[in-house]
Amino acid sequence: MNSWLRWLFRAAGACLALLVLAVSAVYLVPVQPTVSALQPRAGTQYWRMQGGYRIAYTKLAPPADVPRAMPVVFLHGGPGGYVHSSVIRALRPLADAGHEVYLYDQHGSGLSDRLLHPKDSGFNDQIDDLREIIVRHLGARRVALIGHSHGARVAAYYAARYPGTVTRLVLSAPGNLEPAQYDDQGRAVVESRFPVPAALDFRPPDAEQYRRDTALSAMPPKVILAQAIAMAFNVKTVSDTEADAALNTLAARFTRNMVCDPRNVQPEEGGAGLHVRTSANWFGDVANPRPQMRRFPGNVLVLQGQCDFVPYAEAYEYVELFPNARYRFVAGAGHILWWEQPEAYARAIRAFLAEDDLAP
Repeated sequence: MNSWLRWLFRAAGACLALLVLAVSAVYLVPVQPTVSALQPRAGTQYWRMQGGYRIAYTKLAPPADVPRAMPVVFLHGGPGGYVHSSVIRALRPLADAGHEVYLYDQHGSGLSDRLLHPKDSGFNDQIDDLREIIVRHLGARRVALIGHSHGARVAAYYAARYPGTVTRLVLSAPGNLEPAQYDDQGRAVVESRFPVPAALDFRPPDAEQYRRDTALSAMPPKVILAQAIAMAFNVKTVSDTEADAALNTLAARFTRNMVCDPRNVQPEEGGAGLHVRTSANWFGDVANPRPQMRRFPGNVLVLQGQCDFVPYAEAYEYVELFPNARYRFVAGAGHILWWEQPEAYARAIRAFLAEDDLAP
């Protein structure tokens, strides 16, 4: 063998050894939790799903003397978010009006089970879970859905696929529709189609601050590497405990971008799920929902706060697509509307759910 080939093999071996050592060093550093892990509440219950895992939920029951109205299912944001105690309190007026309200942690986050393989927690899997919950566990013919942020996206896609099971749809600070659509210049099509009306005084958080707070680089190197491996090889190389601890720490910082006034930020409760956040943020196998959304017959309400970081155009696309949709601007509220305007949030939803089916 030529001397230069021997040198090349030795150099390659040395580089590989250094890489193994570097990766090993990264994985030896533990992720220290800064937020205590979420604990079950007194009213926490569980659904056993057909896949063998459990989904945790809280049920708000109406008073015994109040006539029953349609059941309501709430879907939290994320992916990788969870049901915060604040939204349970905020939606209590719906139960007082006769609705059974179910708030559940999507699998892979909150008090629900984490799955063995990361790619078992994709976006389509979240839609399948919702289908099983409504049909099998609730046994409901039709329900009203309230989806917040990423949960609004799940709710909208579900309603488009299974319109016969949804009678009302509330989309709270909805995340953008995927797959996104761009023009020849690489700009989002919705930006030119839906300019911000002059009457709406939006005050979004500082864009650079939001970028820093949510950047992948803000995570520990160990967790960044583990996410890449999870998506490439569908294996977890860090425990869910460590991965979730990293996301809880990140969330404790980026929630300052979810409000108009940072003094209104509420403490993190430790229910974040990182592996599902990574997997359910991939939309490569998700079909374009827009044609089906145009055929949804139910009424739709889109709520957006004055200080939302989601652009108006991305939220308004839902209004344009759903035939019977309307938009409502909520002054003095950020992305998590009920942190600053809980009464207005619940009042708008309660009134919408009480409308006659034929209301415009």
